Amino acid sequence: MNRPVRGRRPGAAGALALVAVTVLAARLAVEAAGRGRLTGPYVSVLLGGAETDLLAAQGTFESRQPPGETADAVRERLGTLLDDAADALAEVRIGARRGEVHEPAEHTGDLREAAGRLEDFEEEMSS
Repeated sequence: MNRPVRGRRPGAAGALALVAVTVLAARLAVEAAGRGRLTGPYVSVLLGGAETDLLAAQGTFESRQPPGETADAVRERLGTLLDDAADALAEVRIGARRGEVHEPAEHTGDLREAAGRLEDFEEEMSS
C-alpha cells in the first residue's frame, strides 16, 4: 500500500518539481536567446508550451481538495507561487512574441525569482 509522505499525496512532490523544472527551462531558453543562440520565434513556441504545461499543472493542483487546515495553508502558499510563475512566464512569452528576447535582463528577473521560490518551496515540503 502506498502511503503519502508527511501527509502529502505521493504525486504532489513530482508535480511541483515538474513546474519548477518548466520555469527553469524557460528561463534558460530566454537567456540563450539573449546571447543570440536561439531565435525569437523558437523561444516563443517553447515558452508557449512551457506556459501550457505550467497552467495544466496548476489546474490539476487546484482541483485537489485539501484534507485539513494545514493543507489549506500549503495550498494557498503554493497557489500564490504558481500564479507568480505563470505571470512571469506569460510576460516573457509575450516579450518573445514581440521580438524582445535579446534583452534577457528585462525578462528573466521575475522568472528567475519564481523558479527559485518554487525550488525553495519544493525543498521545504520534501524535508
